Amino acid sequence: MNRPDTAGFTLFELLITLAIVAILATVTVPSYTGLVAASRRSDAMAALALVQLAQERWRAANPAYSRDLGTLGRGQATSPDGYYTLRIHSADAGSFLVLARPTGVQQSDPCGTYALDANGPVYGGGYAGADCWKR
Repeated sequence: MNRPDTAGFTLFELLITLAIVAILATVTVPSYTGLVAASRRSDAMAALALVQLAQERWRAANPAYSRDLGTLGRGQATSPDGYYTLRIHSADAGSFLVLARPTGVQQSDPCGTYALDANGPVYGGGYAGADCWKR
């Protein structure tokens, strides 16, 4: 019995193709999730910059920086996209320290908590390093 010549793929060719797709997926998916996490970091940086500006406005009219986000006009203690929670760790007449902690899907980000004081970003000491602040 002779088979007619038909165009198509053999089982072996399909298995090779599936193996190549699987290898590509194992390489690209972690890279993609890392890029998404890195893009979400800008949410923390933007939120901290807004708090820093609000603190400077507050300090211009008051003897010390505010210890409460509510007095700064930030009713919610979350970043604009909701990936970080904000908290003023300390504040006095000379300086303040505000923290942005990752929440939800961003909790697995290796950079962790971002910190900003009156002089700018705080690197190290358990907070996100200089590499994490790069955009």
